[in-house]
Amino acid sequence: MNFVIVNQKQKIRIPTQNIIMLEGHNNYTLFYLQNGKQRLYARTIGHFQELLDSEQFIRIHRGFLVNSSCIIGYDKVESKLQMENNLEASISRRLRKNLSNVFLCKN
Repeated sequence: MNFVIVNQKQKIRIPTQNIIMLEGHNNYTLFYLQNGKQRLYARTIGHFQELLDSEQFIRIHRGFLVNSSCIIGYDKVESKLQMENNLEASISRRLRKNLSNVFLCKN
């Protein structure tokens, strides 16, 4: 899929290559986009995780889903990924063990 449909009624689609990461807030999901903008949608992060390619988008925390091609670095002390546009995403202890070394060693 080259895009994700975020609003069926208004037919709003976001190209997946424009998504840096998603952050879940209860029943809402905040999209961080390449152009620096943020968009909030009334769906859970789990809903969008099902729609996005699981090889490109990785769930690293209960509240974060990241685009693997936008990972810049890994802070082992803080247990965070550095993303494009100066964004950071926390990695949960449980999921940190499951992440591939390929993503953690991107410095």
